[in-house]
Amino acid sequence: MGIQRAIQQSLLAAALCGLVAGASAQSSSGSNYPSKPIRMIVPYPPAGPTEVVGRPMIEKLSANMGQSVIADWRPGGNTIIGTDAVAKSAPDGYTWLFTTFTHTTMPSLSKNLPYNPLEDFSGVAMVANFPFVAVIPASLGPNTMAEFVALAKTQPGKFNYASAGIGSAAHLNAELLKIGAGINLVSVPYKGLAPALPDLLSGRVSFAFTLPALVLPHIRAGKLRALALASPKRIPLLPEVPTMAESGYPDAQVVAWSAILVPAKTPRDIVMRVNREFARALADPDVIRRSEAGGLSIESPMTPEEIDAMMKTQVANWAKFARQAGIEPQ
Repeated sequence: MGIQRAIQQSLLAAALCGLVAGASAQSSSGSNYPSKPIRMIVPYPPAGPTEVVGRPMIEKLSANMGQSVIADWRPGGNTIIGTDAVAKSAPDGYTWLFTTFTHTTMPSLSKNLPYNPLEDFSGVAMVANFPFVAVIPASLGPNTMAEFVALAKTQPGKFNYASAGIGSAAHLNAELLKIGAGINLVSVPYKGLAPALPDLLSGRVSFAFTLPALVLPHIRAGKLRALALASPKRIPLLPEVPTMAESGYPDAQVVAWSAILVPAKTPRDIVMRVNREFARALADPDVIRRSEAGGLSIESPMTPEEIDAMMKTQVANWAKFARQAGIEPQ
């Protein structure tokens, strides 16, 4: 009986140890997080809107979370290289993806994505909108979007627009305007928005949707004219410029959002912790000030579920638009 009781007690002790260890591991995923630096992969060059908001944001996150958040810029492959690196990372909360709306356009533009933009990721936090401003050379004449559309209708195919690549906000905004306004503009591709600026200033390019911070000095100098903003609301950087909706074209615009995603199956408690930390960091007055100075608009907090639902809807909407616009996956 003594031996039998000893065996039973040993088995019971082992079982209890297993339960305690399991509970401890489960709770430590969130309670001890983060216990080491966090890598935030950005699938874009280290310049432009992702850096405008990214720099002050990670400074505040690092201070608040007690661990360094390190920006890892991974441009290339039309965002595929950096995005795929996150998709294949461990779902432990230590690898984030700082992406934009192009995450939802890629299934309609690329034939063989190495990841599924919905199934391989979980939404965490909405960050900011990147408003784009429609500009023309001041010498062209029109003062409003309606006047430009009217001019373009009188001379179909004469006017062109600067595109920063298929699927970019510059490209999609212009294509949506063509469909919504019934005008014919010819796409002129560039390797980014900055390289298009000299041709826009010289008049070799008639029109562009571009970043406000990039063209603000030329607008103030009277060389370029701002017609409308592809944005849900006006921005402090250009308070006098109306939105596309105010100009009569509410559907002819891309809301260029940015958000934080993590690999699918990242523990729920970690996802919610990061969601709360972003809400806290993005409410900081210094982060807001520095972002708005770069032409960005900090967004209201969203839940992870809301971000997932938004991305699912946008993937379907962009697929429909690609078919309508005759854009073939490359």
